[in-house]
Amino acid sequence: MDEQLESLASSGIVALESSFTALDSYFDIKPAPLGFAVAPCALQDLATVFDELEYPGTHYADAAVAPGPAGGRRLYLRCADSPGEEEPAAFAPLDLLRDSRRDVFLDPRGVYPSLRAKTARLRPAEPERQLFEAAVLASRYGYELEGELPSAPRDIGVEAQRDMLELMLTGTRPERGLEALRESGFIEDYWPEIASLAGTVQSKDYHPEGDAWAHTMETFRHRKLPELGLSLALLLHDTGKPRASESEGRRFDRHAEIGSSVAERFLGRLGFPTRIVREVSFLVRYHMLPAALPRLPANRLEGVIDDPLFPVLLELYRCDELSTFRGPDGYYEACAAYRAWLKNARNPWRGTDGKRFVRLYVEAPPGRAPGGGR
Repeated sequence: MDEQLESLASSGIVALESSFTALDSYFDIKPAPLGFAVAPCALQDLATVFDELEYPGTHYADAAVAPGPAGGRRLYLRCADSPGEEEPAAFAPLDLLRDSRRDVFLDPRGVYPSLRAKTARLRPAEPERQLFEAAVLASRYGYELEGELPSAPRDIGVEAQRDMLELMLTGTRPERGLEALRESGFIEDYWPEIASLAGTVQSKDYHPEGDAWAHTMETFRHRKLPELGLSLALLLHDTGKPRASESEGRRFDRHAEIGSSVAERFLGRLGFPTRIVREVSFLVRYHMLPAALPRLPANRLEGVIDDPLFPVLLELYRCDELSTFRGPDGYYEACAAYRAWLKNARNPWRGTDGKRFVRLYVEAPPGRAPGGGR
């Protein structure tokens, strides 16, 4: 149980997991970085439990609670008189509730039989809610969406955009939700940095999978884990290509450096923490480096190969390579070079390039030991 739900329960307010949190438990997948719950109380009751209650003004929350000192996740709360009294979701599966204390699911609207259906039918709701829920349902649980999504409204706030992106990218099939958003016009209106990937033509000799958008969507299929930092880097790693120029035979010259700046502005605009912005910027800037790792001298790698994020960079490179025709050989070579570097870095008698250190012995004057002793 989340620390925030425990605090509510100790105050006599038994909140139930709802929406994507309940579905994560039902499908037994890794919990999302955001939590959702419905509380049978009024806003003022929540304010008596939490000193710093926030009011995000989104369609999916009346209030929000930041993670506690022990960590955890941000929790969004809806207030309702009783389970099932809150506004219905745009898609039936999201009406499921869960009592985490007893580990039982509640189904006040009778949606349980349809939870494992392959399709989810769109219900009448606000356009913002329809888009948000459609994108996350398709990304996290693989639902096929039945019904035409609306065009993107013009007033979707930054917090809702960020939350939707986090929930999609930490799902198993983010490309499904991203495609749905692109078809609705949302990505063109709100995330033009990503929209510009579509139509950015790449050489078929290197990228038979299609343009930069198709390539980016393909990379998600090769992740081992749906981690947020890696997934954001995959989404943004080629955003420099539409803005790059051809130089000396390079079709997208310096696109990694350009993409790093694009990623920083994009994530900063959506309010991502500084730690995430720096992590993704690093991964995007150096995503081409592992390809040259076996041939680069050690002095060219300082500050990059010894960064704690370098293993994540290798995973980004693996997903990038497997999304083309080239296969995993380059990735294996880069891993071998990295292991060699780690081995040499631990050896006090060798440099990180593997070469032995040369010891210089200076002959001491008569009666004096080398180093100044007598």
